[in-house]
Amino acid sequence: MQPKGLSAEEVRERVSKGLQNKISKPKTKTAGEIIVENLFSVFNLVIFAIIIFLLYFYYVYRDERLLLDSVGVLIIAVINTLLAIIQELKAKRALDKVNLLLKRKVKVIRDGAEAEIEPYEIVKDDILKLTRGDQVVVDGIVQFTNHLEIDESLLTGESNPILKKVGQEVLSGSFCLSGSGYYKADKIGMESYASQVTMQAKKYKFDLTPLQKKINLIVKALFGVAILLVILSVALNRDGMNPDFVRKISTIVMSLVPQGLVLMSTVTFAVGVYRISKLGAIVQRLNAIVSFSNVQVVCMDKTGTLTQNKLTLRSVIPADGVSPETAKTIAGTYASLTTDKNATATAISELPPESGYRLTDEFPFSSERKFSMIETVSPNGIKEVLVLGGYDILIGNIPGQAGSYIRKKYEDEKLVYYRNLLLCRVRNVQDLKEAADKLSGIELEPVCIISITDKIRDDVFDAIKLFTDNGIKLKILSGDSAKAVQEVASEIGWKISDDELVSGDEIERSGDKELIRLVNDKTIFARLKPEHKLRIIKALKSQKIYTAMIGDGVNDLPAIKESNMGIAMEEGSAITKEVADIVLLQNKFSLLPKIFDEGNLIVNSVMSVGKLFITKNFFVIYITLMSILFLLEFPLTPRRVSLINVFGIGLPAFMITLKNSNRSRAPDFTKELFSFVILSAAVIVAAGYAGVYFAQRFYQVSESDLQMTMLTIMIITNIANYFSIVLTKEETANRLMYVIYGFMILLLYIFLAATSIHSGIIGLAKTFYEIEFVRPQLWPAIMILSLVSSVVLVFLQKLRARIISTDRSIQ
Repeated sequence: MQPKGLSAEEVRERVSKGLQNKISKPKTKTAGEIIVENLFSVFNLVIFAIIIFLLYFYYVYRDERLLLDSVGVLIIAVINTLLAIIQELKAKRALDKVNLLLKRKVKVIRDGAEAEIEPYEIVKDDILKLTRGDQVVVDGIVQFTNHLEIDESLLTGESNPILKKVGQEVLSGSFCLSGSGYYKADKIGMESYASQVTMQAKKYKFDLTPLQKKINLIVKALFGVAILLVILSVALNRDGMNPDFVRKISTIVMSLVPQGLVLMSTVTFAVGVYRISKLGAIVQRLNAIVSFSNVQVVCMDKTGTLTQNKLTLRSVIPADGVSPETAKTIAGTYASLTTDKNATATAISELPPESGYRLTDEFPFSSERKFSMIETVSPNGIKEVLVLGGYDILIGNIPGQAGSYIRKKYEDEKLVYYRNLLLCRVRNVQDLKEAADKLSGIELEPVCIISITDKIRDDVFDAIKLFTDNGIKLKILSGDSAKAVQEVASEIGWKISDDELVSGDEIERSGDKELIRLVNDKTIFARLKPEHKLRIIKALKSQKIYTAMIGDGVNDLPAIKESNMGIAMEEGSAITKEVADIVLLQNKFSLLPKIFDEGNLIVNSVMSVGKLFITKNFFVIYITLMSILFLLEFPLTPRRVSLINVFGIGLPAFMITLKNSNRSRAPDFTKELFSFVILSAAVIVAAGYAGVYFAQRFYQVSESDLQMTMLTIMIITNIANYFSIVLTKEETANRLMYVIYGFMILLLYIFLAATSIHSGIIGLAKTFYEIEFVRPQLWPAIMILSLVSSVVLVFLQKLRARIISTDRSIQ
């Protein structure tokens, strides 16, 4: 029975009084939050402390170098902060824009008619409709129920469904597991969970991705190293506190604050969101895009993923003693009377119903039970209970000859390869409530077998092939029979042998160790209940296997929520889309390999950027240790580090982030990163000190000459390091651009160091960044040593990459 609901006048009155479900918290951070978080980030606080430190000693010593150093540090901080804010705002706009593409409307009854409205348009006392898979968007009171079962696991963690009665409360953030009903909006806006519904749905999904954890670990480690080096420098300082020592301490700290690495990671995320949205997917959790490169196993439902969930009626095979016409009429009557108009009922509804029958009670379908029942009354007053459910579920309740006949028909017609339902009469009870109470003991009289087919997605095989080519394992988690799933896989060209099949019953009986073996060995998991899918995902995760789950229905929800990455189809249930990390628009399964490529692109971009930044960190560590322990040259100052940050690292990193096209499977991040930077930093520093040695041995040089010789060789070798990062066999699209940019930076620096001009902008730049004039006599030695060190660096990096590649192939 459908309630009348509010009238248009009553709605207007409540809106005028402010009794509307206004959302208090947007889905993404506000612009103000982004600005505040970036202004007062940990990095900026450290930079601010360095500036205060420099200014204090400027007032003590009145050394203008300290004042200019503080300005240089401030400029870098302002540039980094502005870039971070701009890119995060772009990411926010991209997320907000693509989220509008998702249909999030709710059904409401107004003026006696059903309508669809946005959640923020709900007013107090509105009557809202709930069907299977719908989310409760405001707190309310149940007005009518048709076996309405509510799942509150997203709020309480308890997975047991709650059967709601009229007058009971439903909470926003819960969802309808089965049945249907109506509820009156009671607590809305700030008074309910509605403004936090997304946070509630995802509170178990707030894990950092492996890449983010690694970056955070690197940041913490570099902070720790900076503190240790400062303590060591102070403890072993032989000259006391003076401006040069103050500058050295400031240089160490600001060099090891990896602000740029975190900034470029943010920029990479923003670019990734934009690219993925252009492909046709909605990213609901920003850091999910990085998780793609970590995925080792993809689990998927069959219906709606491999197939289009466009079910069509294949055949109706009558039971013994039932005419084909009678079987079709009873099936049509069932489909017309049930209020649960799911895809199966819609497919059967093409059959003609018997007129005059009316529905008196109903036991709706659920993924747990895998059948539904209706109680009908014929025109002449005869009450009858009909049950429709999976063939495997109901066949055991059909006794004797009738059961044998059905089994023979099933085998003769080779129905094992299709989705099959049994339509039966309940013989030993005539009351639906009694039948529901004694489910295992009911005796069934078969009416017919209903065979259903689903259309295969046209592009699914190409997607599966791309997954397997990239070493990603695929597993099908389905509620259908094993043979039906196997046949669908066969139709798309995916051959799966019989020994790769396992049923939900075997999963049910398996202990934890046996389950892990089954999960690793099998490909098709059939006749699964939602809790079986959940156990499978947990078993994979227990082995540290990064797992993605793709689904569209309520039965997939626990598995999607538990997986490392949840992916939902646009046509899926509202709650499944709400919990998923990624939603595929237009249900395009073929997008997934392309999106996974974007994930690899992001990780490879962060890897390349990380190599640039961490190489600088390591050669600062090396130089600091050499100057402390062996009293060797320390050519760096805060402003010179700022110069390296901008031209040698920041701008190249920004270009890599925007233009990188390497979509190959990302290597082990930590191993690749640290093996690269330790080697590169060692070569760069060794080349710099070799320059100091040769300058002292063969030339009459000043302290300034030594510092500039070392600095110049290190900068040139660092450009070679940049080339070794970007000029790889996987990166083919932008090689010329990278080469041109690298040589532009190189020529610009050489011009500034080689020119004796000290006026105008050139003079200002040289003075500010402390680029001293390098005498012509020194350039031959500088260029020869720079060329040799560059060749050595590139050669050693290629050798390192080959060794790591060989190790990976052996493993």
